[in-house]
Amino acid sequence: MSDVISESALKSAKTEKNQKIYWDELKEGEQFSYGHYQVSEHEIIDFAKRYDPMEFHVDPEKAKLSPIGALCASGIHTLGIMQRLTFDNIYTNWHIVAGRELRKCQFRLPVFVDDCLTVNMTIAKLSVDTRSDRGNAELTFDVKNAKGKTVLEVEGEIVLQRFPSI
Repeated sequence: MSDVISESALKSAKTEKNQKIYWDELKEGEQFSYGHYQVSEHEIIDFAKRYDPMEFHVDPEKAKLSPIGALCASGIHTLGIMQRLTFDNIYTNWHIVAGRELRKCQFRLPVFVDDCLTVNMTIAKLSVDTRSDRGNAELTFDVKNAKGKTVLEVEGEIVLQRFPSI
């Protein structure tokens, strides 16, 4: 039996339960694999023009002359894609209070035009918050391209609601 919960299994579980997941229902070591996001040239350039206008993100011709050799997405753009995939497939099903911390954000490989990204997330550690109605989840993320190569690794922590007290 696999410890990895796919996007479809997660959505099926949500539909059957018709409710969001509380911190108390999570398990350390639980893994989730989700998302298929294809990155377009237009999106790379549009994002970069607004937030990270390095030449190799905004100009395909100049990018060919860069050390990377091709237009590539900003690392912040890749982080944003990871967040969106996580929201759409995981966080929308959880009772989230807030994000607490992002740490050890490592951009391993460039994300190129037409790369398709998927996310693997693991619940690394669960701890009770200082507020009794909340719990903390330390998460690790591994974002991969279609070749199965890691492009981004992130560690972070979120705060979730616990089961309501009766």
